[in-house]
Amino acid sequence: MNKDKVQILLELNDVFKRLADIIAVFPQENFQKSIDNKWSAEENLVHLITSNTQTKLPFVLPKFLVALIGGKANRVSVDYEKVVANYQSKLNAGAKASGIYVPKKCDMSKEQLLKKWIASGQKLIAAIAKTDEKDLDRYVIPHPLLGKITLRELCYFTIYHTSHHLQTVSSL
Repeated sequence: MNKDKVQILLELNDVFKRLADIIAVFPQENFQKSIDNKWSAEENLVHLITSNTQTKLPFVLPKFLVALIGGKANRVSVDYEKVVANYQSKLNAGAKASGIYVPKKCDMSKEQLLKKWIASGQKLIAAIAKTDEKDLDRYVIPHPLLGKITLRELCYFTIYHTSHHLQTVSSL
């Protein structure tokens, strides 16, 4: 069963806040430290800020542009569990972030990045809140790993993706 927009917004707000809370207390001396060639807390956060910024675009662009870029859905949105399973399958097959999603060296402090993270989440949530519920299933956009997904599926991906990185940062 699909989550409605209100449920999506609540879950996004929750996972964004939980990550902000963890970053706020993350030891400064370990913030940029990479362990076992995995991304540092800073790199995870930079990646998620980029992800939120890109994810916001189809929610703020005029819908005719979204239709031009991705198209209109010719199927119903899959549920949250299916989006998660599809993403995990891609990761298990070796998929990794590429292009603009690979974090670059950052010259911001942890506090500056945290503010940028909070702002990116607030902007994304506001953009989704202004989107018509029907449009979540009406439009598709290209996703770098999942192919064409509906805007609702993009919301599901964002909830899970943020949660996935939250777990990673929590284990550092």
